[in-house]
Amino acid sequence: LQLLGGRVVAFLIFVLLASDSFSSSEPPCLRCGETSCYCSRLSLRKVPAAPSELVAELDLSYNRLVKVRENDFLTFPSLRSLFMNNNRIKTIHNKAFLPLIRLEKLDLSENELDMLSPEWFKNLFSLQFLNLLGNKYTTLDQGLLQPLKSLKSLYVGGAFLHSVRRRDFSGPVGLEELVFDGKNLQLYANGSLSEIGYISCVTLGLNYMFERNQTLVQDILTDVVHPNTSLILTDTVFSTEHQMLPLKTAFDLGVTSVTFKNVNMSLLASTAFLNLMSDSKVTKLAFEDVQFFLRSRSYPVTPKSVKSLDVLFLKNVNIAIFYHFKALSFLEHLLQIVRKATIVNSKLLVIPCETSAKLTNLEFLDVSGNILMDLSLQKMMCDGNGGPQNLKTINVSENFLQVINGKLFRKFKQLRHIDLSRNKLEKMPESCDWPASLQFLNLSSNILTKVTKCLPGSLRILDLSRNHLTVFSVELLNLTELYISGNKIGHFPDGSLFPHLLFLSIHNNDLQTFSRNDLDAYKKLESLEARGSSYVCSCDFVTFMNKDLMSHRVAVKGEFESYICDSPDAVRHKRVTDIKLSEFECHKALFVSLLCSWILALFLLSAGLCYKFSVVWYLRMTCAWLKAKRKPKLKKGLLKYDAFVSYSEMDSVWVEMHLVPALEQSEPQLRLCLHNRDFVPGGLIQDNIMDAIEKSRKTLFILSRHFVRSEWCKYELDYSHFRLFDQNDDAVVLILLEPIDKDKIPKRFCRLRNFMNSRTYLEWPYDHDQIPVFWQNLRAVIRPPDIVPEYHKDDDVDP
Repeated sequence: LQLLGGRVVAFLIFVLLASDSFSSSEPPCLRCGETSCYCSRLSLRKVPAAPSELVAELDLSYNRLVKVRENDFLTFPSLRSLFMNNNRIKTIHNKAFLPLIRLEKLDLSENELDMLSPEWFKNLFSLQFLNLLGNKYTTLDQGLLQPLKSLKSLYVGGAFLHSVRRRDFSGPVGLEELVFDGKNLQLYANGSLSEIGYISCVTLGLNYMFERNQTLVQDILTDVVHPNTSLILTDTVFSTEHQMLPLKTAFDLGVTSVTFKNVNMSLLASTAFLNLMSDSKVTKLAFEDVQFFLRSRSYPVTPKSVKSLDVLFLKNVNIAIFYHFKALSFLEHLLQIVRKATIVNSKLLVIPCETSAKLTNLEFLDVSGNILMDLSLQKMMCDGNGGPQNLKTINVSENFLQVINGKLFRKFKQLRHIDLSRNKLEKMPESCDWPASLQFLNLSSNILTKVTKCLPGSLRILDLSRNHLTVFSVELLNLTELYISGNKIGHFPDGSLFPHLLFLSIHNNDLQTFSRNDLDAYKKLESLEARGSSYVCSCDFVTFMNKDLMSHRVAVKGEFESYICDSPDAVRHKRVTDIKLSEFECHKALFVSLLCSWILALFLLSAGLCYKFSVVWYLRMTCAWLKAKRKPKLKKGLLKYDAFVSYSEMDSVWVEMHLVPALEQSEPQLRLCLHNRDFVPGGLIQDNIMDAIEKSRKTLFILSRHFVRSEWCKYELDYSHFRLFDQNDDAVVLILLEPIDKDKIPKRFCRLRNFMNSRTYLEWPYDHDQIPVFWQNLRAVIRPPDIVPEYHKDDDVDP
């Protein structure tokens, strides 16, 4: 029992350890390709092993990493990009990054590192991008960046950084981008950032330093700003005029571009900034994600002019309590100076005609992503009678326009580019008045269903993508590029309408096929983009795409994998380049025609053989014989006629003049069945013939050349031959009106031939003296003297 109890306890301990080990194991990263692993947001607690030595990119962001161990990256010798941002990393082993000699990008931002070690970067000679933002370190270790001679972009600082020493930034040479977060910086040694040398783009997040320690701000600006430096000020609040004073240092040092990003700025502070900038060399001023607010009810004085300013950029600008002052009115004089103005996603409603008329230097205007409507555009363009007359490009996309009004731009003699995309344009006028200089017109992403001659003939580039067009047939003689993708067009536009077209984009439409003829109609077409339609993969189309198109002068842009078959069903959803059609599928009509021809030839051959060997006759006689077999055989006492006379119409005179009087009007009288007298009117001739033969004791054939050629006589002879000869009696009597060659009798009547060869038949005598003998012999053959039919006793009774 003790032994058993010990084993049970040991087993339970093993289970607990195994379960604990299993619970602490990490899920592997299954989202790995040949050269990259995207292991973001998998709740990983340690670095997974590399599935291949070729992995060049590893994304471990947004996991639960706490520690980076010495051997975590031994299996990543080819790694070039490593993202470990937004984890909980507190410690990194000094030798963790030693294997990563090819690493170019390293992101360690938003972790909990409270100390940075130079040993981490000791072997990272190829590193070009390093992000250390958002950690808990309070200072930078001297010599930290010393090995990073190839560094181009450095992101450093955070809420915990409070001091920068003289040699903290020594090492990198030729840094292109610096992002420095020093919002809570307390100590800064003069010349620290100047160790880097010239920096083309500097982003500073100094926040309250502009108010609390302007000397520190000036020292930093002195070290990072050089002639032609682009300065970005981010995550800051500018409330007073006093806060703007340190920027005078940047202007004096020759900064050429200033951007305020994600800042709050009062109207007074912005005016003060513009006054400081009046004598600077700034050529570009940008406000991105900025909120302007009015700190007091007193309005600032109009700022001084900035003569060097060339570009004004406003994006996501918001004006709090805008109804207390004119929106952006303090920037009006800037618009009068600049050549390029961009005001996007800023809820711009209108630029009055009085303001736009003063924009005499403006050449580029982008007001996309606002709330402009047709009336607003009319005001801005002064109803086509004014506005910025030197304008060359205007972008009014992503607004609320509903009408295409070309006359608003007719007096802009230099206007070349108009963008009206992503509006609500539904209809196009039949005609429009555009400036003769217009070369580019963008009407994409609207709801147009029809295109008219409103389009300017001077256009070189036209974009009508993503509308509801089904056809496009407007002549544009100067057009070189046409974009009509994303519509419902079912066939290529007529190429003769665009004699100078070089590029055509018609992908994602309702095209089913196209051919060499379609492309040859475009005399100068060089490039085509037609992927994404529901193609019918016929043999001609597949052959053209896989063979002929390779040697065609028109180059097809886009991957061939995007050309997908929609029909026939056997190749649906397959790529055109993967289709291999058989000869039968490619020439189905020919094969069907040949098959039909063979069937027809076989039918004709069969018909010929049937005719030659009398197959049809045998079938007819078989049917007649079967039909007759089903009828009860009449007794001789019930027969109606002495003889059925079969003759040709051409011999009817002889029958009526000689045969009938000789047999029916002489003693003893015989009753004959004649077709023109005794057949039932309205009945089928075949049935009458069969019925007459069956109700007659004898069948009398009047043979002549006319008889042999008569179809009905042949039928009567056929049936008699088939039925009566089978009975082996003397029911058939042959009379030859004239000599007949036996070869004239059809070969199928073999028994008739034998009958004529083996038995005697009557011949119509040419000697008049022999005629009585002929009639006597014929009467004797038809009715023997010892048989007297019952119906002769009473002719009125039908037996």
